[in-house]
This record gives sequence, structure tokens and C-alpha cells, in this order.
Amino acid sequence: MQSFQNMERKNRLTALVIFLAVLLLVALAVLGVFGRGGRQVSAVKLRCTATQDVTPFGDSILYYDGMTLFCLDSRGGEKWSYALGSSASFSCSDSLIAAWSGSQLHFIDRGGHSTYHDILTDTVQFARVGSKYVAVVVGNDVSPTLQIKDLQGTSVDSESSKFQDMIMLDVGFFSDGEYLWTTSVDVYSTAPDVTMNTFLVNMRNTGTVSLGENLVYRIIYAANRLNVISTRQLRRYDYRGTLDSDGTVLVYGWQMIDSQTAGTPMFLFAPNAQVDENGTLNELRLITGKNDRRFTLPNSCVSAALYNRRIYAFAHDVIYRADQNAQRFTAVALPGSIGAHSVTGYLGMLRGGVALLSCESDVYAVTLP
Repeated sequence: MQSFQNMERKNRLTALVIFLAVLLLVALAVLGVFGRGGRQVSAVKLRCTATQDVTPFGDSILYYDGMTLFCLDSRGGEKWSYALGSSASFSCSDSLIAAWSGSQLHFIDRGGHSTYHDILTDTVQFARVGSKYVAVVVGNDVSPTLQIKDLQGTSVDSESSKFQDMIMLDVGFFSDGEYLWTTSVDVYSTAPDVTMNTFLVNMRNTGTVSLGENLVYRIIYAANRLNVISTRQLRRYDYRGTLDSDGTVLVYGWQMIDSQTAGTPMFLFAPNAQVDENGTLNELRLITGKNDRRFTLPNSCVSAALYNRRIYAFAHDVIYRADQNAQRFTAVALPGSIGAHSVTGYLGMLRGGVALLSCESDVYAVTLP
């Protein structure tokens, strides 16, 4: 009988130890100590250099060598090339490229084929691509004209009256590509005052709002709001330009470096002074909905980014990774294929979680863990 009781006590003790061990593992997983994915980090050196406008294009990579626009896959293989000539610029969505040089304008699809090419009557300042339309700003720097074209280049709308005596700063599409916003500044104003206009394509101006004298450097559409980020505040507006007073966040001293818009929007910030000095990034700030968290990096990094609702920070020879609610970062060594080179910059993220990192002039496509 005594032996049976001793065995029963041992079994209970063993079950308790196992139970506590499982609780510990679950707690560590919640804190972000363990990674969720089993993908190995890997790196491929690309043939482009960091000065050649290296740009993510969905799961591909674009770069411009001064005469030709090239598209590479994530392993560095060439998919296509397109001759643009000298002094060209481009912007893109995940599926279309708008490229311009002087008054020449090109639309190029994912296969490298031209869907539109024409010489306009005015010089193209810049263009922005949406899911249904392309916005093209043409004319002189002051009092430009905004032209809206469909993806085959057919003109569908034009606006100039809202931009008299104004310099256009930027344009973007939102709400399934049917609406667009513009930012501009009055050159004759006694103080710089940024104006945001919203439009329904081919219909009407839906709102005009003064954003003040602080520099507005990003506008991101997420959760049915235009998130307007300036050097002072993050403010949220609806499509009419009505301010959501409960959504304003003070971000003075911080610069937004990345965002994710799927689900609850995530905005990643870094201190201005640390962004300006390469390789000195030690702090991060993540704003997600009503949550506002600060992170201290284990070591100095060159930059940081968001992917799959995780934070990735890039040091000279290590990638640091953390979930948004984690209490610590996990360090993952960069692969040996980078060799003795130190990471000096971050150029963007491909759709499949491949980061474009620069090592001085060299560029590597690094598959994140």
C-alpha cells in the first residue's frame, strides 16, 4: 500500500512539472521569444547598385541604370528590361509602372510590356499609380494640372483650378482607387500652409482642408481613414476631409519609417536624430490603433521595417525580430553569403518578405526568417 501511494505521489508530481513546463513554453511564445516561422534567412547579391533607384515591385525588383529600366526576380534573375532613355523617373504599384522623361510618359505592366506611351503637350512633373487610374502632374512647378488616366492611358479627368498659384507636393489614390488626395502649398502665402484636397475620380472635389505649416510627408489610407503624418502629428481624416479628433497622436521628434494597412493599421516610427545619422537607430515606436509602444533595440541598427505584423530591425550583421506585443527581440545572424560586408541601408520590402539591404553600393535580397 505504501509503495502504491509513493508511486501515485510521483505521478502527480510529474504531471505538475509537465503542466508548469507547458505553461512556461506558452508564456515564452506569447512574449515573442520563439519565432512563428521556420523559414531560413538567406541572401542573394543583386547586380544593381544602391544608387540605381532600387524599388520593390510586388515580389520583383526594379532598378534604373540611367538608360534602361530592369526588372529582377527575388533571386536576382532578369525578368525583362525596358528602354526609357536618359533622365527618366518612375513610380509603381504592385502591378503597373508609370515612367516619365520630359514630356514622355510610359505605362508598363508586370510583364514589361507597354500599355501606353505618348508625348504629352506639357512636361511631366511626376506620376502616381493606383489600382484603377494613374495620376499625372504636368506643367510648370507653379499652377500645374492634374491629369487622371486609366491604366491604358485614356484621359478620364483633369483638374487645375484647385492648384492655381500652388506647388503640388504629392498625390495618392484611396478607397479602392476611386478617390484620390492631393497635397499642395501656396507659393504666395506669408507662411507655408499645406492644403489637402480629396476628389472622387471624374466626379467632384469632396473636401479641402488646411493641414497647417508643419511638413506633411506621408498620407496613408487605412481603416477607412486618411492617416496624415506630419513632423508634428498623426491625424486621421475621412474622405471629405473631416478630422477625427480622437485619432490625433503627437509624433513630434519621431519620423515614420514604415506602415502596414491590412487589419488594424500599424505605423512604425524612429527618432528623427537617429534616422538622420546612418547606423545609430536604437529606439522604435509602434502605433497600432489606440496602442502606442516604445521598443529599445539590443544594438544600433541602420533601419527597421514591418512585415507580417512583426518588427524587423537591421543591424550591420544581424536581423532583430519581435512581435508587436513581445518583451524582447530575437537575433538572427545574417547569412554568410553577405560575407564580411556590413549592412548600411534598407531599400524596401518585397511582397514575399524579402528585404532589400545595401552594403555600401552592393544590394542584397534577404529572405526574412
